[in-house]
Amino acid sequence: MADAPKRRAARAGAVAKATAQELAELRVSPESNASAASAMKLAKLMDSAADPKDVAAAARELRQAMHTVRGLAPPRERGDKIDELAARRPRHTA
Repeated sequence: MADAPKRRAARAGAVAKATAQELAELRVSPESNASAASAMKLAKLMDSAADPKDVAAAARELRQAMHTVRGLAPPRERGDKIDELAARRPRHTA
């Protein structure tokens, strides 16, 4: 009987940190969104993978998961050009 390959524990590194930051900015929680949870898992796999092929596969899937998450994220509240110009205008107090 062949020995099963040892599984490495997924660790949170730079990719997981960046993914978590983007999810927070998008206001999408991995606890309540399956695509966000998948993205976090894939990011940890990328951080932990020893084989470059595994990293590339996880990166492809992470890119797709984040594309889905971005599409489902609530819209950000942004002003229009008028609001932007008004914010740039210096305010004078009399």
